[in-house]
Amino acid sequence: MSSLFERMASGAPAGRRESTRRSIERIKRHLETLLNARQGCSQSSPDLGLRDFNGHDLGSSDLLYQVSADIQHTIARYEPRIHLLNLQGMPDADNPLELRFRLDCQVQVENHADQLQIELLVNGHNRYTQVR
Repeated sequence: MSSLFERMASGAPAGRRESTRRSIERIKRHLETLLNARQGCSQSSPDLGLRDFNGHDLGSSDLLYQVSADIQHTIARYEPRIHLLNLQGMPDADNPLELRFRLDCQVQVENHADQLQIELLVNGHNRYTQVR
């Protein structure tokens, strides 16, 4: 099975490439919405989103583990188009108020499974999670 980027480079029809790109962008935006929710804020889905980590030391490995677990749970439960293959936390000693994660995923797009790498940045200042 070829990856999304290999198919795009191989000359897949422009319409299909654009449709795939839009689908991936929709998945990323949905993931960003999910990960910016805080657990307990949704009455119908109290486990949706990340825990509020106020009062935790942002540089601690315990926090990195908790946020990783919340990301895995949220994706597994609320974003069925993503199959998470690997999640890696990447602490930055130069910027301890930011948590970075790399997600290696398999994504269902246009009836094909594509390999995709997504980067997350959890900003400790405003608690906003950015999906790239």
